[in-house]
Amino acid sequence: MIQTAFLGDVVLVTPLLQALRDRFPKAYLAVLVIPGTREILTGHPGLDDVLVYDKKGRDHSLHGIRSIVRVLAEKRFDCCLLPHRSFRSALLAFAAGIPMRIGFFQSLGCWLYSRRVWRDSSLHEVRRNLQLLGPLTSEHSLDRYAPAGKLWVSWDTEDSEWANRCLAEHGIRPNDRVIAIAPGSVWATKRWLPDGFAAVIDGLIARNKRKVVLLGSRDDQPVVDEVLRRCREKPVDLSGKTTLRQLAAVMKRCELLITNDNGAMHVGVAQGIPVVAIFGSTTLSLGYGPFTDRAEVVERSLDCRPCGRHGYLECPLGHFNCMKEITPEEVMAAAEKMMQTASQ
Repeated sequence: MIQTAFLGDVVLVTPLLQALRDRFPKAYLAVLVIPGTREILTGHPGLDDVLVYDKKGRDHSLHGIRSIVRVLAEKRFDCCLLPHRSFRSALLAFAAGIPMRIGFFQSLGCWLYSRRVWRDSSLHEVRRNLQLLGPLTSEHSLDRYAPAGKLWVSWDTEDSEWANRCLAEHGIRPNDRVIAIAPGSVWATKRWLPDGFAAVIDGLIARNKRKVVLLGSRDDQPVVDEVLRRCREKPVDLSGKTTLRQLAAVMKRCELLITNDNGAMHVGVAQGIPVVAIFGSTTLSLGYGPFTDRAEVVERSLDCRPCGRHGYLECPLGHFNCMKEITPEEVMAAAEKMMQTASQ
């Protein structure tokens, strides 16, 4: 399988990976990902290997592409599934001489596939990915290969011990009730306002007596800093200080995740914790919402939404009402509802 997109996209293919292992228990299964997402799949029970394609780094050049093609060709794969709809992914599988290349009709470079599947836009991305099993099975229903549709991320005892030590060093005891907040996103129009997050953090700490942990990548630190500058109460800032596996282990200690539409949202779902997701430029209709029944989505119904599949660096219309109109009170109400769910 080739999935060289973002963190969330990789987490969303894990039910497909497990379905492949269930369907082909003796097959050699590998996945090609970018360096930043490799660790989240290392140790997946459905995988024999995780290959890395540094498409924005050392493998960016034509020489790098040839090197990856050579690696894939030497593995002599019989089949490649391509949930990532990029032309480059299609080209890699084709150039490596993989006989069966299964992808979506709606993909760039779909003409390089040997088998094409119609991507049902009405389904969640997890279910759309499972459609790629169609050419490999005669079953009419694919649900039996992944009945729970459970997302999966990699972490182990060492990561859990690190999380416990780290939280203890910041004054969080084993019996404390902890809430994770992930205010970042690659796309600015997916980020709720720092003032909003700060108000929610203050309420959670002062009124709800919770400990709050801020999570994110190094790239999210400027956003986190803006939130921290507006807080009266002081949460624990772990943004840019964890690996992906450690982030997953920290989330496992939490009773709730409050997040934008980002990769952390899907990691939280994979960890089985309730989620409050704040959606701005994107909508659930795109199929990338939290894949769980333990989630509350806070959003505004506006004619201009969605304004794109991913988002933008700024609002195309200049008003950013999709996020500006969401109030801290709404997010707090959703959080309190999900905290009650978590305690049941």
